[in-house]
Amino acid sequence: MPWRLDFDGLTPATTPASTDPEHMVRQIYAHLGQGDRAQALATAALLASEYPTFQLGQLLYADLLNISIQKPVSWAEVNEAEQPSLMKRLNELVLESKRRLQRQSAQHLLGKVPAAFVFLSPQQPYAAVVDASQSRIYWFENRSDSTGRMQLQLIKETYISVGVNGTGKRQEGDGKTPLGVYFVQKGLPGDTLPDLFGVGALTLNYPNALDLMQKKTGSGIWLHGTPSAQYARAPESTDGCVVLSNPVMDALMSLPGLRMTPVVIANKIDWLPSGQTSPSLADFKPTLDQWLAARNGHDPEALKLHYSTRFERDNMDLEQWWPRLAQTTLGHIVSKPLELVSVLQWQDDMHTMVVTLKDPNQKGQSQQQYLRTYWQKENSQWKLVFQGPA
Repeated sequence: MPWRLDFDGLTPATTPASTDPEHMVRQIYAHLGQGDRAQALATAALLASEYPTFQLGQLLYADLLNISIQKPVSWAEVNEAEQPSLMKRLNELVLESKRRLQRQSAQHLLGKVPAAFVFLSPQQPYAAVVDASQSRIYWFENRSDSTGRMQLQLIKETYISVGVNGTGKRQEGDGKTPLGVYFVQKGLPGDTLPDLFGVGALTLNYPNALDLMQKKTGSGIWLHGTPSAQYARAPESTDGCVVLSNPVMDALMSLPGLRMTPVVIANKIDWLPSGQTSPSLADFKPTLDQWLAARNGHDPEALKLHYSTRFERDNMDLEQWWPRLAQTTLGHIVSKPLELVSVLQWQDDMHTMVVTLKDPNQKGQSQQQYLRTYWQKENSQWKLVFQGPA
């Protein structure tokens, strides 16, 4: 072989500021940019030693060893039949490196919140967004108050992998990650799953109501860890799930109250200044309040005005659903009003608001305790296109 991995006698001249593997990758490139090849090699050696299953780290170390002996890797020793798959894997690692280096700094995100988060009540402890184009997930702790002013603390920001065929899932088996607003359903510990899923998984509610209206198919879209032989997957390599490293996945699964955590998956995340009420909430809230008031009235036509003719649930349209909706919704005197838990927005060819409400009059943790509604703008007016249990 032109070179071999040898850790003996290689220690960094200075201890890295962080032993986080991604930070160490950036350190290696920073040292190279400063012309300090020896320090880059020493840091790469430590990275490869500390994270033996981090294939990008192994590649960087191998490249630096190769440079240090001024002898290029010879492909002659690689079976010709294996070269295409090896080149494919090499290209994946190069793309992973680029995505990790393109990461926005924490300072750049300071004082910003995702525009998708329109309102999060104190009842919603966490919220997350996935930026597929940057291979990142941003996980926030919600410290907002009841006024709607966004006060979110970014507690985890890390590299992720998405579908082998990118994003925009439409049908089962297309190898794409869905785009939209989703919610965590439950956690699955790793010891109940095949090794492919790593330390565990958080299941998402794909297909959601909007996906079903658009006739999208497929299921089993999860956030999950990596196989034990890999620290990370390639940026686009999954069957459609969002994959995180096992240490990060383990940390997320240890958080309390993850059920119904919103996870917005987008190709690109738009950011707004924090500490203020979302402009979208100011536009939408009057309609929501009018609908809530109409629910407590006795005029079915006034209530029906809030529903779109495109309303659909369980393959039934508004006229088929209306008798049941009117019977279960209209004119009920309750001891406590519905509580607004969250409002998330999604923009594609339609502007959508995804609203979760809690019925404090329902006891326990049954699905019926929470109501989820989907609203879309039609001729400048917000209309309900779905209503059902969360």
